[in-house]
Amino acid sequence: TLVYPVIPVVVASVIVTVWFPLRADLVPDPFPPAHFTNLYIEKDEKGVMTSIQLSGDAVIYKVTAGTQILENITVYPSADDWFAFIQGLNAAKVYKWAPNYTYPGQGVTWIVDLSFEDRKLTSGGTNDYPKEGAENQAQADPKAGPSVPFQVFWQAAQVLVGKTVPPTVTK
Repeated sequence: TLVYPVIPVVVASVIVTVWFPLRADLVPDPFPPAHFTNLYIEKDEKGVMTSIQLSGDAVIYKVTAGTQILENITVYPSADDWFAFIQGLNAAKVYKWAPNYTYPGQGVTWIVDLSFEDRKLTSGGTNDYPKEGAENQAQADPKAGPSVPFQVFWQAAQVLVGKTVPPTVTK
């Protein structure tokens, strides 16, 4: 007598287990991709500037020296590319970055301007970067160069535009 009530439950669980994995296209992306106008601008002591900008679905990577274009790449990131980029932003703790990092003297100038569906982040610096472990504070050591959070962020941006391959995870 217990066999009949159990069969519909077993059949229903098999249908759920088999049907939903096959219908993965019904599941929305886990987050909206970030949108940005200027993702990164760096101007070094020699006047070389690197910028990454969004233009519709395209991401444009450009390196210029004065009026001369040294490099100009246009890419169309996939959903996986955007996912990896967002993971990089989270690893760099960009959401904790202060609006401004400045250390006296001449050095690199940078700006990050990101917009998400529900928030906007603008951060920039001259001769300074976010401090590792306390990203809302300045590193305050220009001789050290870009901090680890900034390097993680920059690598994510480079991967997004196809300039480098994503790091491999070893087990």
